[in-house]
This record gives sequence, C-alpha cells and structure tokens, in this order.
Amino acid sequence: MLLTGAEIDQTAGLLSLRERSPFALIATASTLAAVADNPMFTALAPDVVLRRAAVPGAKIGLEGGLEAELFMVPGKVPLYLEGDDPETASETGANVGVEITDGKVRLAYVPGCAAMTPALRERLNRADAILFDGTLFTDDEMVRTGTGEKTGRRMGHMPIDSEGGSITALAGLSARRIFVHINNTNPILVDGSPERVRVEAAGWEVAFDGMEIVL
Repeated sequence: MLLTGAEIDQTAGLLSLRERSPFALIATASTLAAVADNPMFTALAPDVVLRRAAVPGAKIGLEGGLEAELFMVPGKVPLYLEGDDPETASETGANVGVEITDGKVRLAYVPGCAAMTPALRERLNRADAILFDGTLFTDDEMVRTGTGEKTGRRMGHMPIDSEGGSITALAGLSARRIFVHINNTNPILVDGSPERVRVEAAGWEVAFDGMEIVL
C-alpha cells in the first residue's frame, strides 16, 4: 500500500485492511508519523503490516517488475494538522505524487496539487499517462455553490479552469491526461455539461469507478 499523504480520504481505507492480512505500508516519514500518531491505526498489527519509509526521489521496487518513485508536489499537511495559518503550497513530504514504471511506460499519479512548478511539469511531460488533481473546476466553486467557505487553493488544490488552472498549466503534453480526486460539486462529473465538454476538448478524460487504463 503506497500513500501519497495522510488526509482522511487517503488513509481511512487502511482500516478495511486490518483483518491481519500482511502487507507493506509505504509512505514518506511525515505521512507514516501522522498515521502512527492516530491510535485508531494500531488496528494494523505491526507484526503483519510493515511500515516502510520512502524518500522522495529514491526508487522503490514493487511486485510485478514495477518501480515507483515519490516526488514532492506543492500542497499542504492534512486538514486535521494544518492549524490556523497553514502554508498551502509548500513542497514537503506531507504531499507527494508517485511515478510508476515498468521500464517502458510511465504513469504519474498526483491527486493533490496546489500549484504547477517547472520541475513538476517537466516530470509530467515524461509520463505516458497522468492521473491529476481534478478537485474543483473553478477556485471559488465551493464558496459560490454554498457548500464550503474555502477556495480550492486554500485547500491545496489548483482549479481546472481559469488562469493558472491545470488545463492551461499542462497544455501541450502528449500524455494521456485523466482527472481524479473530483469533488461532488465539480460539474465535470455530469456528462454533457459545458465544463465536461471543455475538459474533453482540451484533451482530458474524467476518471470513473472501474476505469481501466492500458498503456
């Protein structure tokens, strides 16, 4: 099990794996520390669940001849750790992406990204497929719809549309590009919506449950 952060929606699923099934839990030191600090996760018995700290930039051997590498992505610490004045676009081990390769093709997974950097774009440009943060279509989406008080950037997510959005930031990449981590307020979830048409016209796909990607 490879974690890219310690947000609740990234870690809660671990509890369904607590029935003494052996597996390795791989994450950065800061993410493993956040999991260890929550007594609920003692249900993952240490004699069967190996904790393995991964360093961004270091290669990780996986089963099936695959190799993974974590890389830091602008973002923030989990909501329950952020405090009153969080840094929302810092590059630390608290928020990472992962690149997975079999030596021939590469997949990049970035479920949370607060901003695009030249280094991140360069890495994504090497990928054959990209699963990217599609939380909100516009930065003020939750404020405007009355479903929240924070903008997307305040939550550590760059918007899909508008200046500095992911459509513009990743334009021109040849990789297959797929939006994931999509909030339930995001209109790209609706087939035929103007927003869905816009992302598809820009060469993006919208992930769905059970989606299979063949490279």
